[in-house]
Amino acid sequence: MFEVIVVGAGPTGLLLAGDLAEAGVAVTVLEKRDGKVSNLSRAFAVHARTLELLDARGLVEEVDGTGVGHVTDIRLFDRVHVDLGALPSRFPYMLVTPQYNVERALLARAVKAGVEIVYDAAVTAVRQDAGGAEVDTTGGRTARTTWSVRTGSTARCGRRSGSRSPASRC
Repeated sequence: MFEVIVVGAGPTGLLLAGDLAEAGVAVTVLEKRDGKVSNLSRAFAVHARTLELLDARGLVEEVDGTGVGHVTDIRLFDRVHVDLGALPSRFPYMLVTPQYNVERALLARAVKAGVEIVYDAAVTAVRQDAGGAEVDTTGGRTARTTWSVRTGSTARCGRRSGSRSPASRC
């Protein structure tokens, strides 16, 4: 039985997995992608708050080094002006860098902390019972866990309990 299964090796899943592993929790990440380094990106910039979170984990210099520039001033349609330089942050800018650069840094941290990453493992179902949860993946594989966390834009988590949990809606 796995202690924690994190579904998704994007930035949110890798950050969570790394944090849990550094706290001594055994974590496995299930990722539907094949593990090859992608040059596709779902985001092109990192905002100040994300840079602060990366800084707290010792990753900001590495990620900042991948950037192609800092944006401190944004103007939209000659009507909206956003002065990022006025942010009360050590990082009063938006760092222009593809999401895959952030993922690479978070992946290296997670693996160093002991996280197991399983690729080609798209989650097809999650079922809960009083003893934990079962997570089904492509290829007919099933893993048992105490905790399961689904990350990304529809993040949900569940723990063994008798209550109706969002973890069952995968």
